[in-house]
Amino acid sequence: MDADKKTFDEFMDGSKFFTIPVYQRKYDWQQAHCQKLFDDIKKIIKNDKTHFLGTFVYQQKKNNYVIVDGQQRITSLVLLAKSLCDLIDDEELKEEILGRYIKHSIGKGMKDKCKLIPTEYDRDVFEKIMAHDDFNENFFSDPEKSSVMYGNFIFFREKISEREYSPQEIYEAIQKIDIVRINIETGENPQEIFESLNSTGLYLTQSDLFRNYLLMLLDYEDQEILYKKYWLEIEKLLRFSVEIEKFMVQYLMVKRKSDSVTTGNKKVKLSDKNLYEVFKRYFVENYTDSDKSKNVEACLKDIYRYATFYKKFSFNDENVFDNLSALEKKFFELTYLIVASGAPIVLMYLYDKYEKKFFNEETFIKFVEIMISMAFRAKVCGNNGINPQFASNFIARLDKSDSFNEDTFWQMITVGKGKYSFPDDNFFKENLMTTDLYSRINCKYLLYSLEKNSEHPHELPSYSVGTIEHIMPKSLTYWKKYLEEKNDLAAHEIFLHTLGNLTLMAREFNSKNNNAEFEEKKKEYAKSNFFYTRSLKDIPDWTSKQIKERAEKLACEALKIWNLPEKYSFASVDAKNIFTLEDDFENFMGKKPALLSISDKEHEIKTWRVLLEEVIKNLYSLDKEIFELAAQGENVPSKLFSNGFEKIDKDFFMST
Repeated sequence: MDADKKTFDEFMDGSKFFTIPVYQRKYDWQQAHCQKLFDDIKKIIKNDKTHFLGTFVYQQKKNNYVIVDGQQRITSLVLLAKSLCDLIDDEELKEEILGRYIKHSIGKGMKDKCKLIPTEYDRDVFEKIMAHDDFNENFFSDPEKSSVMYGNFIFFREKISEREYSPQEIYEAIQKIDIVRINIETGENPQEIFESLNSTGLYLTQSDLFRNYLLMLLDYEDQEILYKKYWLEIEKLLRFSVEIEKFMVQYLMVKRKSDSVTTGNKKVKLSDKNLYEVFKRYFVENYTDSDKSKNVEACLKDIYRYATFYKKFSFNDENVFDNLSALEKKFFELTYLIVASGAPIVLMYLYDKYEKKFFNEETFIKFVEIMISMAFRAKVCGNNGINPQFASNFIARLDKSDSFNEDTFWQMITVGKGKYSFPDDNFFKENLMTTDLYSRINCKYLLYSLEKNSEHPHELPSYSVGTIEHIMPKSLTYWKKYLEEKNDLAAHEIFLHTLGNLTLMAREFNSKNNNAEFEEKKKEYAKSNFFYTRSLKDIPDWTSKQIKERAEKLACEALKIWNLPEKYSFASVDAKNIFTLEDDFENFMGKKPALLSISDKEHEIKTWRVLLEEVIKNLYSLDKEIFELAAQGENVPSKLFSNGFEKIDKDFFMST
């Protein structure tokens, strides 16, 4: 690595091109950064002293300086210089600034070309700013005017136009900016230097880091090709870095078939916090060709392919439903309406198999319908459902099976226990009838699905029209007297948000009449296009009795929609028999353990001895040092532990 101190003026001088490589993030300095830079310029003028701006790290390829660090500062200074150039009256001075910082003035094939070449994302706006000698905002479209590049250029123009200092003074101040330039020499690893810079304060997202990790392995020409061919397309699909990171976390769960990773002696969840390190490890372990370019292209190609899958499951508007295919409607139901957090993991895995002709679209729809039943039942019953851990374990089981058919899918999705079980009919029905569903699930989805499968679905309005109506309203007003007369005031507290008391109405009714008397409400219900709402017109009273009867009827219909065939049904653990360490120990008296849930994993157990063994193993695996310190505590039985977990006295287990 070669480093020396130079002025910014010297760094930019000569027949050089300064290229911002494709792996760099887009130009995103905010006006606060530009204000700070301009304030520094004013201090130079006022104090007549130099100012150190920082380091500029680059790789030199003949006369091409590829900027590894410093792109935000160099771009801002060139924008400032162009603003100055546009507002200066002295033609000779204008040409000098133009030749030093903005365009090459001589050279075969170089004359009038910009010295700075931004990333693809920023290039069009930047080159348009640099192209015109006389600025005219009409040259720019509205999207271009909303860009950071354009906004900062205008900011500098306005500051210079204030005329606190003359253009000559500002130009001379720029010449007094000092930098340290660092040239990464042949054989040095730019990625390691880049990571070091990032760890000392340069903020980059996880998606920035793993994109850079891949592209910095290549020559600049290959970087350009693969960036445009794959990464730019991924950005177009997923748009925001946070969405790319969310996708990449789930992509790695699909490829690794696990939602956790071991770091040191600890097992932790794969997340956006450790995504970069896990991705690097995954890449090294899975792409082993001696040709780096082949490895990078194969990896980017695979990521892009799975990103196209992921995009099919990403929705942000309920109004798109009517325009979706039959398969896409099932995706929408699972990922948008039910919001099964781990569903994209399973769906990406399945879509890969679907494209490879392991099964047809009809079978794919069946698979998603099974997932919908599992996910929705779990939501209603308060189970974990299809979360990332379940999804990762599920596809690992599927991957070991010999066939992809409906029977295999049912078998694999119903093996979970406890919170990871597929709730059986009794458990599902009980929770449907008695649980506060309003705060737990998407009740509109539940009620609309019931309407869609009712006796008269042909009259059904679109999904977006409906809104949740509490038959017995949240605010009692008149209803308090009504329930008191029926000797049923407790109904409000017990049944307000339960299935029997919820129905669908058009939005305009809900806002105007939701606190009306029951007889008045029934007149509106009679006009409704929602079948189960319209049927309320024939019910004489609305008390606990009617609410429970309606809940029973709707719950029985729900069992047909979100079904579980009897041959795959295994009774769920009754919530009354689930205990935590915070429960009174007397609750355990006379009971035998059957299932232990710890560290998001479940273990089938038959004795308290096995339970103790599993707890100790898990505590030890979480943090060996803390475990051994705890084992040396004053109140710990000496028989229980020795110096390490490997030597734990098994005779203690036999005696408990």
